[in-house]
Amino acid sequence: MYKKKWIAYVMIIPMLVFLSVFLLYPFWVNIKNSFYKFESMLDKNPVFIGLDNYKTMFTDKVFLGSFINTLILIGLVLIFQVGIALILALLVNSITKFNSFFKVTFFMPIVVSATALGLMFNLFYDYNYGMFNQILLIIGREKIFWKDPQNLNRLFTLIVSPVIWQYIGFYFVIFLTGLSGLSKEILDAAEIDGCSGLQKVRYIQIPMIKNITRIVIVLGITGTLKVFDLPYIISPNGYPNGKTHFLGTYMYDKAFNSVDIGYAAGFAVFIVIAGILFSFISNMIFRQDHDL
Repeated sequence: MYKKKWIAYVMIIPMLVFLSVFLLYPFWVNIKNSFYKFESMLDKNPVFIGLDNYKTMFTDKVFLGSFINTLILIGLVLIFQVGIALILALLVNSITKFNSFFKVTFFMPIVVSATALGLMFNLFYDYNYGMFNQILLIIGREKIFWKDPQNLNRLFTLIVSPVIWQYIGFYFVIFLTGLSGLSKEILDAAEIDGCSGLQKVRYIQIPMIKNITRIVIVLGITGTLKVFDLPYIISPNGYPNGKTHFLGTYMYDKAFNSVDIGYAAGFAVFIVIAGILFSFISNMIFRQDHDL
């Protein structure tokens, strides 16, 4: 089979065609559209405006706010989402009983659709019947209007919390797979030499999954740049007044609510460039170690 190269081409060509039709060509059209001004979704004769969409982008206060919100979310994802996933993976990897139970439990939020999770958290935040206010009533406290537009910090927290929570299990599984593949002989030798549990984690396990950590960080950054569903369900249209927009939600708002196709296309190009740039930076910081 390995001597017959045509078999490899037969398997590869359909995927190349699929990527070309549904990824490369649409992305090229999107880049082209970012240089035009569209009057409607069906405008067949858009006006060429050059770099005006990109110039407008960097003078748009809502865009700058959405970009800052996205950068904050990236920081929170790297600290809490990736950090908690790593801690959970280290804990589960160190036990034998109920190992499978924890794997399924922590991965469960990934199985549930983001739309369902968004609606569920909206119910939690409901003023009259939400779970959070019912808990406050039980402990003798007054109900809170959780989505108070005057309290942007709390509103932002309510939006990003389910986003961070949903994908902890995904990165947990990746970390756990890497930890389970480490050489048991090295860990046993460390124990014989008197290495404590924390010392094994710090000096052996974490350094040996450096390459996996790099991949997880890249996935976390690129996934955050295009986050859309949960924030848009919990806080539609960047409520209030676009102050809780992220890059993905603002791009959608411009494309389908304002019907500014060219401007939204510029957003998409910016998100791709930002993803490549941030991925390059993270790869430079966490250089791949071929010895691990």
